[in-house]
Amino acid sequence: MKKIIYIRNIILSLLTVIAFSCQDLDENPAGTLAAESFFTTTADLDAAVTAVYYQLVADTWGGFGHTNIWTTMFGADDLTTAGDRADYIAFDRFAVTNLNAPMKSCAWTRSYGVVREASSVINNYHRVEGGSEGFILERAAEAHFLRAWAYFWLVRTFGEIPLVTSTEIDYNLPLSPVSDIYALIVEDLEFAIKHLSTERDTYIGRPSAWSAKGLLAQVYLTMAGWPLKDESKYALAASLAKDVIDNGPYRLLDNYKDLWLDSSDNNDEVVWSIQFCTMKDCGLAVRCTFIGLNTQPSEERGWDQVFCEVGFYNRFPEGPRKDATFWTNFEVRETSGDRDITGYVHFSESKQKHPFLAKYRDGYVPGEASWNGDSDHMGGRDVNYLRFAEILLIYAEAQCMADGAPNAQAYECINATRKRAGLDNLTPGLGKIAFRDAVIDERGWEFCGEYSRWFDLVRTQKVAEMNNYKDEVDFKPLNPIDESRYLAPIPYTEVLLNPNLQK
Repeated sequence: MKKIIYIRNIILSLLTVIAFSCQDLDENPAGTLAAESFFTTTADLDAAVTAVYYQLVADTWGGFGHTNIWTTMFGADDLTTAGDRADYIAFDRFAVTNLNAPMKSCAWTRSYGVVREASSVINNYHRVEGGSEGFILERAAEAHFLRAWAYFWLVRTFGEIPLVTSTEIDYNLPLSPVSDIYALIVEDLEFAIKHLSTERDTYIGRPSAWSAKGLLAQVYLTMAGWPLKDESKYALAASLAKDVIDNGPYRLLDNYKDLWLDSSDNNDEVVWSIQFCTMKDCGLAVRCTFIGLNTQPSEERGWDQVFCEVGFYNRFPEGPRKDATFWTNFEVRETSGDRDITGYVHFSESKQKHPFLAKYRDGYVPGEASWNGDSDHMGGRDVNYLRFAEILLIYAEAQCMADGAPNAQAYECINATRKRAGLDNLTPGLGKIAFRDAVIDERGWEFCGEYSRWFDLVRTQKVAEMNNYKDEVDFKPLNPIDESRYLAPIPYTEVLLNPNLQK
């Protein structure tokens, strides 16, 4: 079953707690629950934690379940957009302003929504009476995990940001140093590791202790690079990733293509995901909009919102992984639901002249064998944020950088993902930087159109280098690419409310 009953009920029950869902920093705080009157029972606690999850899936047409999740990552070399998507193009061409609406609606508003609701739980779970201590601490640990994840997204996107740990609106908060944000992230994840269950299948959709270890490994790997450049964190990242690899409940799926089947959510490779829901399971609530027409070409009646750069496609190694990643021959039809195909066109001859993503197609094309009958543009596909493949590659990179050379297990890790992709083993005997660069390349191929390429290029300061490989049909930067272009500007409306946020 794509979503187990427990998660289905959580998604439905969260609608009862929208009244106290978090405000953006420029919203009125009147809807925030008074802790003294609410946090008294375990049912209250469960509802409050559910409200945190709701912030992850809220805003069907602008949040983390929408193509807006990629807005601030178009500066990488894997994804691009159509000429009429000005807010997306601004990031692709390194000409961003603080008026960018998708940047605010997803990266800022949704992230701070998670932060505020999670902080409400963290500050008040001690008020709960009755219930086991283990249950209470586990729910608190979920809030710590989710706040850490949200702050990790925020700090990588914006750099210095206001550090909010209260549910009270404060229009005078200063910007906090990046190091302070990371300190809270680490503290939150250490709490989560201590108190979350190690049983992956206890509650599919909630993080486990293994999820927290995997996320903290990713955090440490990022801290070792730009801007903090704390290379002592490589060893910590490697240790956590090795623990998940050696002792965790995950595995690589045998076939890369199977990762992207509509029926494959919550598969054995998923370490943590943001859960969405189908019309059948949840009605109109919490559906994603990065699938189907949202990422299909106009030749198939799609909306040409997000697709892939030709330069990246041309460099991508041939094999089953490439075949499963890209959609290159488009079916020409009159309507989105019409399977009377009138012809085919190769992407190079199409309107956009770019390959599209194949990863988010299965189940959402009417008339195809996999059509799930739900919708051609809204669905229940999860955002698979952290996969076991990433844990393998975190270990490979972090171990090499910590010890000065890759060990046997580091080679085993990268070769595992390469083997599934139909590639030969990596050349043995590579030095520290050559091996690290090979891992960064492998991460690019493995996670194309997911959620790491931009952040990888930033932390390794490879943004300018990789933008040199653009094809003639790809958008070119309008400004020189240096570190000043790595971070998104804080939204204009937030600066108006709090001038301390001006950078």
